[in-house]
Amino acid sequence: MPTILLKKLMSLNQIKCNTMNRKHVVNLSLFFAVILILSGCGQSSSQPSTNESKQADSAIAKEQPKDSSTLVREKLNDIALFVSGLPVNKNSSIYELTQTPEWSEYSEEAKNAWARFDSLTAKYSAFSKAEIKSPYDSIKTLFYPFSGPDFLFANIMFPNVDKMILIGLEGPGSIPRIDSTSKDSLKDMLEMYKVAIEDVIQLSFFRTIDMKNELGNKSIDGTAPIIMLFLARAGKEIVEVNPMYLDKSGELTKVSESKGKRMATAVEIKYRNKGESKIKSVSYLSTNLADPTLSQNIGFMNFLKNIDNNVVTFVKSATYLMHKSYFSIIRNTCLEKSALILQDDSGIGFKFFKKDQWKIQLYGTYSKPIKLFEDFFEPDYLEAFNKGNVKPLNFRIGYSPKSNLLMATRK
Repeated sequence: MPTILLKKLMSLNQIKCNTMNRKHVVNLSLFFAVILILSGCGQSSSQPSTNESKQADSAIAKEQPKDSSTLVREKLNDIALFVSGLPVNKNSSIYELTQTPEWSEYSEEAKNAWARFDSLTAKYSAFSKAEIKSPYDSIKTLFYPFSGPDFLFANIMFPNVDKMILIGLEGPGSIPRIDSTSKDSLKDMLEMYKVAIEDVIQLSFFRTIDMKNELGNKSIDGTAPIIMLFLARAGKEIVEVNPMYLDKSGELTKVSESKGKRMATAVEIKYRNKGESKIKSVSYLSTNLADPTLSQNIGFMNFLKNIDNNVVTFVKSATYLMHKSYFSIIRNTCLEKSALILQDDSGIGFKFFKKDQWKIQLYGTYSKPIKLFEDFFEPDYLEAFNKGNVKPLNFRIGYSPKSNLLMATRK
């Protein structure tokens, strides 16, 4: 109640007290007490408490519809979690599929397989932290030719990069189509995912001879589904998945809906670490890297020219192609653009690392390639191992159980 009004009433009360008997004074005092109480109640109801306001705001926020980009992002991550054998959001349209015996069995098998791989991951990560030191551990672009969809090892060995460029023969593929109609073919679909990744988590590489079938079927039509699976298993949040192509200037460009996704020769997946806002990307490009084909691909040739200088390059299980004379373009790109190259013996031939340009550190054991690739034995590489200055490897990587790595840093 306003102070002036209260004073006037008090004054009136005083005047009337002089002329009224005591009974009337009591009644009038009670009247003013009621007025004050009612006035206080009115103020309380018009101004709710802070907690009540927060609860009301929260309720309103929950009622707000999600924008389309949020819905798309949630769907992408649900799909990635689903194919990786991890639980999806209970509000997801594909949640009911995770309640089937087929998915439950797949999830349990995936859990056991990844538990075994995770025990090895610690060794790979320890190597990365110990050997890839400043300034190389802060380089932001990774170049990984002959990679297939191997985001898995790229992320373990080079966790700090913001941009990955993967290149392989396999098509880029598309986002898996999973919905309630997938129930009838669920067992077969999940078996294909199991087969597609079992080599890389058991042997550290994809078998090239198998990938044509494993990454070219109705359920897995290319590398994108496998990269999404690896992102989910690495605890990443997928932000976008975009079909891409290279224009003549070598720029990656989104494929418009009007042109159709069949035009795509690449896929770009944007992601971020959970709880962070920084967006990273992995771009997978599909092409034949042999000189005769590559030299005719103007867009790809310009793309290679446009790659940042001083990238880190990773090569493993590359079937010794860069040992050959007709893979000179991609080999020279690696040598010209890299500040650091980490590879096994199936990458760039040892003879191509000029001593006045590169500092070499060797790891593990080298005797000769496995029988399939025995023609690519390198006597000079063996001699370098025999001379010493070789650090041990406590894990398998590449084709041979007795593995080797070479790290070259530019002088």
